[in-house]
Amino acid sequence: MLNFTAIGSFDGVHLGHRRIVRAAVREALRRGMASRIVYFPFPPKFFFSGEMENCLITLPEEREALMEALRPDAVEPLVFDRNLAAMPAAEFFNRVVLDRFASGGLCVGPDFAVGRGREGHLDYLKAASRQAGIAFKAVPFSRRGGHKISSSLIRAHLREGKVEEANACLGWNYSVSGPVVKGAGLGRKLGFPTANIGAHPSKILPPGIFAARVKVGHGVHDAVLSVGRRPTVNTLGGRLILEAHILDFSRNIYGRKVEVTFLRHLRPERKFSSKESLIKHIEGDILAARRYFAKIKP
Repeated sequence: MLNFTAIGSFDGVHLGHRRIVRAAVREALRRGMASRIVYFPFPPKFFFSGEMENCLITLPEEREALMEALRPDAVEPLVFDRNLAAMPAAEFFNRVVLDRFASGGLCVGPDFAVGRGREGHLDYLKAASRQAGIAFKAVPFSRRGGHKISSSLIRAHLREGKVEEANACLGWNYSVSGPVVKGAGLGRKLGFPTANIGAHPSKILPPGIFAARVKVGHGVHDAVLSVGRRPTVNTLGGRLILEAHILDFSRNIYGRKVEVTFLRHLRPERKFSSKESLIKHIEGDILAARRYFAKIKP
C-alpha cells in the first residue's frame, strides 16, 4: 500500500505540527493510503550546529508518543546524518520519499526543505511530486499573537521560563521525565524535602520556580518545582538542577521514574542574603502554588 507521508523534525509536536499530522491522516484516508509520519530524532539544525544539550522540546520517544496519539498508521524515525546532509534534493526525493517510504503523497509544513543546503523548498517539492505523479500538500503555519508557532519560538519561551506561553503554543503542558536521584539533602535540611530529577541532558529545562504536577506511578501530585543553580547556597558549581517539592507527600521515591509537568511560572530564581530569607521565599512559593491549584481544581 502507498503511504501519504509527512516528513519533519516535529520537535514539540506543537499546534502547527499537529495540523500537518492530521492533514496527512485525513488525506491518507481520503485517498485509500496509509498515513506515515517520518521524523528526524535530532533536528538537522542541531546536526549542523553541534548543539546537544538543553536543546530539545521533546526527546524522540516523547515525540513518538505524542504523534501516535494522533492516530497515524505509522511513525518512523529518519536519522539525519552526513549522507542525508550531502544528498541533493532530487536524490532525497527519489531515494527517500519515493523508494524508502513508498509515498503516494507528501505532506509538509511551509518552511520544510530537503537536500544539500536546503535547496529543495516547497516549489521544488510541489513540482517533483507532480512529475512523479504523487499528491502534494503544504499545510500553512498555525499562529498565536501574530507570530507563527514554531519549535524555535517555543524553545525561546522555555529557555526564558515562559511556560504558559510555551504550553499555549504546544497545545499540551510541557513536561520532563527522569529518575529521582540522590542529592545533597539540602531541601530536607531547610524543611522542604525535594525530589532531584535526573533529566536527559538534551531536554530543555525552563529556569525559575513553578507550580507543577508530578506523576509518580499512577498518582499525580501538586508540587513546587525549582530549576536553577542554587545561587544562595552554591552547592552545584553552577550546574543546573531540576528538583520538586511535592506538596503533602512523604514517600521515599529514590530511583523511581517521575514526570513533572510545568503549569505556571511563579518567580525567577534569585540569590538571597541568607538561608532565613531563602526559607521565607520558599514558604511564599508554596503558598502561591497552593492558591494556584485551588483555583484550577474542580
